[in-house]
Amino acid sequence: MEFLNRKTTEYTLKFLILLTLVIFVNLAMRHQIFRWDLTEEKRYSMNDATISMLQNLEEPVYVEVYLAGDINSEFSRLQTAIKQTLEQFKTYAYGNLQYSFINPDEASSANARNEFYRYLVDKGIQPTTVFDNAEGRKSQKLIFPGAEISYGGRSLPVILLNGNNAAGASQAITQSIENLEYELASTIKSLASPDRKSVALFQGKGAPSGKVLKGLNDAISSKYDLIPVQNTERLSNFDATIFLRPTEDFNNSELYDIDQFIMNGGKSLFFLDGLMMDVDSIKDYGAMALPIETGLDDLLFKYGVRVNKDVLQDVNSGNFPIVTGNMGKDPQIQLLPWPYYIILNKYANHPIVRNMNAVYGKFVSSIDTVTANGIKKTPLIFTSDYTRQLKGPIHISFENLKEDIKPENFNLKNVPVAYLLEGEFTSAYQNRLPPEGKENSDTKNKSVDNSIIVASDGDLLLSEIDRKNDKPFPLGVDPYAKHPSNFANDQLILNMLNYLLDEDGLIISRNKDLKIRPLDKVKVSEDKVWLQFVNVALPIVLIILFGILRYYWRKRKYSKFNG
Repeated sequence: MEFLNRKTTEYTLKFLILLTLVIFVNLAMRHQIFRWDLTEEKRYSMNDATISMLQNLEEPVYVEVYLAGDINSEFSRLQTAIKQTLEQFKTYAYGNLQYSFINPDEASSANARNEFYRYLVDKGIQPTTVFDNAEGRKSQKLIFPGAEISYGGRSLPVILLNGNNAAGASQAITQSIENLEYELASTIKSLASPDRKSVALFQGKGAPSGKVLKGLNDAISSKYDLIPVQNTERLSNFDATIFLRPTEDFNNSELYDIDQFIMNGGKSLFFLDGLMMDVDSIKDYGAMALPIETGLDDLLFKYGVRVNKDVLQDVNSGNFPIVTGNMGKDPQIQLLPWPYYIILNKYANHPIVRNMNAVYGKFVSSIDTVTANGIKKTPLIFTSDYTRQLKGPIHISFENLKEDIKPENFNLKNVPVAYLLEGEFTSAYQNRLPPEGKENSDTKNKSVDNSIIVASDGDLLLSEIDRKNDKPFPLGVDPYAKHPSNFANDQLILNMLNYLLDEDGLIISRNKDLKIRPLDKVKVSEDKVWLQFVNVALPIVLIILFGILRYYWRKRKYSKFNG
């Protein structure tokens, strides 16, 4: 009896020790998250910047996703990926994130549904028309692949369908899934960050102003403060500066200010035209496209690039309306390909432009690189495989529209039209006296590690004006296009700013690459019976066999025990 009591006490103590150890480990590890991602491409792993941002949220985040209801299989795949991503976000946020899926079609009446549709569109969440063919019946419906994120009394929309339309519907969905982490995380960060960075929009030297800038302001105002500036001496007060299509000479003092802004770590984006041309200036007999001299060429040459005094034509172009004749007194207007309006849809494998839809350029020039020690030059955007270069000055006329576009005349391919420059820049004023009035300035000859972007099209960030009501279109809208969606000019400038100003590296999550491994349909058809047996019949046979063997093993074991 005493032996049994000793054994009971020993087992009880061991159990209590084990229980205490389990409780202690759980308490010690309650704020630690362990996840093992066994996929080859690490599809379930998150960027360290995303995790850090989520773990430091001070208030709850509410996410309302509007991709719900009766949707086809491809969008169901996107919906599932959104749920999985938000579940991961919720885990890393220690429960400080809540989400729900709302079906816009679940309204009490047709009027209420249409009112809700208008509410979403006004928020910036544009609908997508989905065509489906189920059980031999074709149907179409509107879905809203977007969400609204709220934090601290503020809210922002986020578009969750943003792949490259040219890649096809299935691939565009896959690209959207790859971008989910970044789109959601960057929007949450914008809401949670107490300090907004300021971006100067330089408006002197003949740069455009007025209504054509509304689309640009709308595109980036949700995340940055865009402030017009005409004096280069004020640039040091800003985190970044956009130089958008200046057409007049910068004086030496102004170039010095820009150079020293970059040397001191200021981020700069240059959207420059090589030739001066505006479609509104083309009259009956055409117009001359003349080289633009601003003085910025000298700075950029020192930094490693040169915007050429030319204009590119491309087979992958937009259209422009032209009067082709008259029917009675009425002019007949027809949309014809206009090779000076280029649809840019070839990108580098870089987080700024990866998986992005096409952007729309007008009178685009080419860019060359030159030697600049210590500078990494990354081309971001290219023309198509059929491009032609016309060196300025050139005569441009609407009569060119009536000419057939012959691909054999377009003998260049993949001409770079935007570059990212990174590294320690050398000042253009190294070993030179400061300009007059800057004698007391402390000239910096070498920059800190910095980045700038140069694009050879000043129209990329300008909105078209609706001639019917004199109101600007959103950025990236081509009023003459037959395309199903807007171009991604607004996403381009936002990605550029995010990359240049993102100190945490959140935008690196755009590099996520999901590999789709489709089944070989021919092999599946050939081995159909065998695959059905392996996946359906074999598990059942194995379970039955295991049961039989276990039965005889138990029978043999206990028969020996009884014997």
